[in-house]
Amino acid sequence: MPRFLDKLPWMRRKNGEVKEKKEKQRAQWGSQKEFILTCIGYAVGLGNVWRFPYLCYVNGGGAFLIPYFIMMMIVGIPLLYMEYCFGQYFGVGSLTIWKICPLFKGIGAGYCILNALVCIYYNVIIALALYYLFASFQLNLPWTNCNNEWNTENCGEPIPGGLHRNITGCENGNCTNMTTSTVGSVFAYAGSNLTYGLNATLNTTMNLTHEHRVSPSDEYWRLKLLEVTDEHSISNIGNVRWHLALCLLLAWIFVCIFVSRGIKTSGKVVYFTATFPYVMLTVLVIRGVTLDGASKGLLYFILPSWDRLADPKVWFAAGTQLFYSTNIAWGGMITMASYNTFSHNCIRDAFVINFVAFFTSLYAGLAVFSVIGYMATQYGQEVEDVIKSGPGLAFIVYPRALGLMPAAPLWSALFFFMLFLLGIGSQMVSFETVMTGLCDEFPILRRRRFITMACVATILFLSGLPCITQGGMYVLNLMDWYSAGLCLLVIAVVECVAIQYFYGNKKFCANIKEMLGVFPNYWWRICWMIISPVVILGVLIFSFVEYKPLTYAGIPYPGWSEVVGWIMAMSSILPIFVIGIYMLVTARGDTLREKFINVIQPDKLLADGRKDKFSVSTSKDDSGNGSTESLSDGQAEVELGESPIGAVYKPHHHKERERTDTELTLLRYTDDTELETSAM
Repeated sequence: MPRFLDKLPWMRRKNGEVKEKKEKQRAQWGSQKEFILTCIGYAVGLGNVWRFPYLCYVNGGGAFLIPYFIMMMIVGIPLLYMEYCFGQYFGVGSLTIWKICPLFKGIGAGYCILNALVCIYYNVIIALALYYLFASFQLNLPWTNCNNEWNTENCGEPIPGGLHRNITGCENGNCTNMTTSTVGSVFAYAGSNLTYGLNATLNTTMNLTHEHRVSPSDEYWRLKLLEVTDEHSISNIGNVRWHLALCLLLAWIFVCIFVSRGIKTSGKVVYFTATFPYVMLTVLVIRGVTLDGASKGLLYFILPSWDRLADPKVWFAAGTQLFYSTNIAWGGMITMASYNTFSHNCIRDAFVINFVAFFTSLYAGLAVFSVIGYMATQYGQEVEDVIKSGPGLAFIVYPRALGLMPAAPLWSALFFFMLFLLGIGSQMVSFETVMTGLCDEFPILRRRRFITMACVATILFLSGLPCITQGGMYVLNLMDWYSAGLCLLVIAVVECVAIQYFYGNKKFCANIKEMLGVFPNYWWRICWMIISPVVILGVLIFSFVEYKPLTYAGIPYPGWSEVVGWIMAMSSILPIFVIGIYMLVTARGDTLREKFINVIQPDKLLADGRKDKFSVSTSKDDSGNGSTESLSDGQAEVELGESPIGAVYKPHHHKERERTDTELTLLRYTDDTELETSAM
């Protein structure tokens, strides 16, 4: 080889043309704040706004907080602490990390599939928030009146309580035997929409019913945004709504920009996306509690019904909501912790994230129910007739309430911008979990990260198009129900068993002591080994007992769609067992017992934890004819007499040890998952 080529680092050869590789090193958080804010943005998502407040309302109000808090203490905090320590010690993504027990390598694949499925429909919700955000920039919000081309003759708001209470023969909005004098007052309220759900004879009687009226926000959602009709269903989803497709494309562009360089970009974006929603929530809470009738809604939210504590469904709801509020068993927390420094205080973070998610849900409940109480007062209805959960709350009920306020476009824009930020914070981590898993498992992809990211995002974008068709809500509801439901509970139980029983509780606790300097006490160990998995298993069994076929808008799904849903649910569970069987069959050994013993042994490339616990440097020896190795970061050194794979690392105190290249085999770390050795 020519001498001038030998000067190039990637062409340099040593001792028999052994080529030296140099892979891109794995990034770390710029500061602890970036990690905390990213985890807050991941844990605090759309479910905190539209799911937790509704669950609190239907499960005993303030009494629901008791089972939720207990679940958080015995499941949420212990498991999040376990995942943080697990990811931080080994410093690799949620797919590669399961080489510590190859029998359970399928858990990592389950993480990636689960997050990929959720990314598909979650970004659709972000696209809907973007569409409403853009539609808010006009003086008259289109979902506040019935004067639009898409409105039907049934469009209108409920008759105010003050009106029907003053009409003889009216009760709960149903009016009969009305004279012509009172008909005029009703038409004056109805405005130009004379039909307004009325069947009237002006000189005789009038019948006014609630059933025939459809709110403007409901018709905007169904007839303008989706153009859904009675013909559309899961069996006939109709055409793609291209204005929503453009919003979905824009949402994926935002996600790709924010995670384009991994945590180097997403770690900076979260300074805004994780904090600004609290500013807007505060504004909405202050505005909401000052509205007329706000106390009516707040009482429904916080007034406890103590008798509901005896209902097992309340405890089941608290257990399932915990997985959405803290995002345990998703793999994302393991991935984020893998970018921490080795001695980061992750036990503090486990408490912080759980309590922040808990109080954010309560705070969002104040914003939601104060406005719902105001709307119920304006229409003379009860809160239970107004409140909804999920997209119905975010895109029908709440916009309808915001339209009643002065400066409605401003409040609407703030609300949907907040939804966008809450959604994008969770979406970034879910997508990063998929990307980190792929790049750690296949290191060559790390050098082509942007191309890989673009390809994955394109696939997920195309997969999301069925969700933005005319019947797309049937598809989205199906994916939401099955892709991130029971499978989370199964993964959580298997995760506890794999780490605490197969990898070993004592070994895991020793790893924690190596990182944090403190051996976990018995409370954590009992929770990890017994309490948490048993509680989750109980919730899982109860969910099977209480299982009911899925419906949307009161319409049951056909049998074939239920099968599709279960396929989605099993797609993140089956890899655990399929890959486990494959690893067992292909393991070294002549007998099944030998294969089993070998397949539960940690991969020795990961057995000693992170590589940044020590550093390897080379220098010339005294004679100038070779190189010496220096290991000096205060963490570990390589002991002679051990093979490179089975090397024993012993702590030392900033003591350098040098050996010539004729005395040892140099361990060269070329990437996060691959350890190369070459005789020098």
